Formats: sequence, structure tokens, C-alpha cells
Amino acid sequence: DAIPSADQIRITTSLKSQKGSVWTKSKSIFEFWEVEVTFRVTGRGRIGADGLAIWFTEEQGLEGPVFGAADKWNGVGIFFDSFDNDGKKNNPGVIVVGNNGKLLYDHQNDGSTQALASCQRDFRNKPYPVRVKITYYQKTLTVLINNGFTPDKEDYEFCAKVEDMVLPSQGYFGISAATGGLADDHDVLSFLTFQLTEPGKEAPIPDAEIPQKDKEKYQEEFEHFQQELDKKKEEFQREHPDVQGQPGKTPCAFFLAADDVFETVSDRELRQIFEGQNRIHLEIKQLNRQLDMILDEQRKYVSAVTEEITKRGAGLAGQQGQVNK
Repeated sequence: DAIPSADQIRITTSLKSQKGSVWTKSKSIFEFWEVEVTFRVTGRGRIGADGLAIWFTEEQGLEGPVFGAADKWNGVGIFFDSFDNDGKKNNPGVIVVGNNGKLLYDHQNDGSTQALASCQRDFRNKPYPVRVKITYYQKTLTVLINNGFTPDKEDYEFCAKVEDMVLPSQGYFGISAATGGLADDHDVLSFLTFQLTEPGKEAPIPDAEIPQKDKEKYQEEFEHFQQELDKKKEEFQREHPDVQGQPGKTPCAFFLAADDVFETVSDRELRQIFEGQNRIHLEIKQLNRQLDMILDEQRKYVSAVTEEITKRGAGLAGQQGQVNK
């Protein structure tokens, strides 16, 4: 059900009982890696469902019950769970679950019985896209999250860490999502993968040439996509002849609703509130940094004064003892 566009991929739409996923076409051979994912989860309701998952697995995932992907995977899944199945009021949350290909995911308890690490973060309906940085280095998996309250792309907070984690030496990256009785739009804006190497160790040189078989496969997929696009353009032109030839109008403009083009008064007020909160948040962070610096200097000063008083006290005590003798 994933829908690609020029600037994002909609993994699922905000309709009930939807599933979607996107996977890399070829295996990653990186021993250590880092991925940065930017996404939005938006919905009209106060509560959303079901959630989104970021994967690294030995094989490409199929459609299934675990946030749109198959169960019993071999690798790791980082789950952004929107719905509180166990009623513990700890959702939305982020959960790290590893699997050796035999484990059935515990949906009823939101994976809490299987979680290797977790943190409670609200990632729905944020003014800016949510960013996640997942690092796997020397058997340690670390998850950092930018909660989408500021435009600062590097404003990450610690979420979870799993040590002594053994993952497949090669695998596929993927992202999936699902909706249930409640529904959200799950949109992925970017998915960047980086290779990490140990200091002083050179990265292996990747193959410069793509195998001919893969080239033919990709070319065939591209041609099929192009044919489908041309077909839809022709259908649109037949159904909307009044749009043809008018300056400034393209078929793509037809799909934009008025609400997407124009900002209502309430939308403008809401945006201004978010921008004001963002400025306040940044100012508070700056004040906290300055306060930490002042407190650190104060601690150093108090420590130095205390040490000096102690030395002088010891010297006076010695002199007084000599006078008494």
C-alpha cells in the first residue's frame, strides 16, 4: 500500500486496516552502520494506530502482522508504537526488539516482554519531521531521536541502547507501517545509510559495476513505471480537458486540495503558536547551557576556596601546638 511521490513515501494512509513497507533492493555488507530516518506520523485523533517500524533483517520482509511486516524475522526491529494495547499508558513509545527467526511478537503487551530497550516518546502530530539516528557499532545498538519540536536537525536526545547485540553480517534495511481500528498517515521523508569503520581501518571498496542482470531488472521496472505514469497522464487529460493548455496549470495541481494550498486562520494561529513555543524552547536550552557553565565555575571556585581554608586551618593548628609546648 506504500505510495511514492517526489519528496516522500506514504507507507500507509489514514484508513483503517492498512499495511505498507519499503525495503532496499540489495543486501548491505557493512559490518558497522548508521541510519538516519526522517518521518511524520499524523492523524486527526488524539490516539493513533498502529505504528511504524525500522528494520535490519537477514532477508527482505514480507507483509505481515508486525507493523505491516512479517513475524519471525532474523535481525532487529525498532518499533514506533502509537497504540496502547496493554493499557499501561506508556504509548506512544519506541521499542527495540531483536529476533533470531523464531520469536513471535507479543502484540498484546506492546512487546514489553521482549523489548531489549525502550523509551517513551510522542512522535505523532509534531510541527517538524521526527528524526531518528540508529547506530550499530561493535555489537552496540544506539537509538537517538529528534522529537520534531525544533527545526534543528541535530537536536537529538538519547532513547535506547543495547549492548552485546549480534546482528546478521549482511542484511536488508526496511521501513514498514500499519493501521488498525484507528489510523494515521505514516510518511517517510528520507532514509540515509552510512558505513562506519574503526579508526585506522580502511573501508572496503564497493563494486564499481552493477551486475548486468540487476541493470536489466531496474531498467524494466523503470520502463514499467514510466508507462503507468504516461497512462495516468492520458486518463487525466481525457477526464479534464478544461485544464489542458491553461498557463500555470499542470495535472499535478489537480490533486492539491485548497486546504493544502491556502493557510486558514486557525492553521496560521497554530503555526505561530508552534513557532513561539519553538523559540521559547531554544531560549530555555541556551539558558540551561549558560546556567550549567556558571554552576560548574561556581563549583570550581568553592572547591578552591575550601581547599585553601583547609590548608590555612591546618597551618594555624600546627603553629598553636608549637606555642603551647
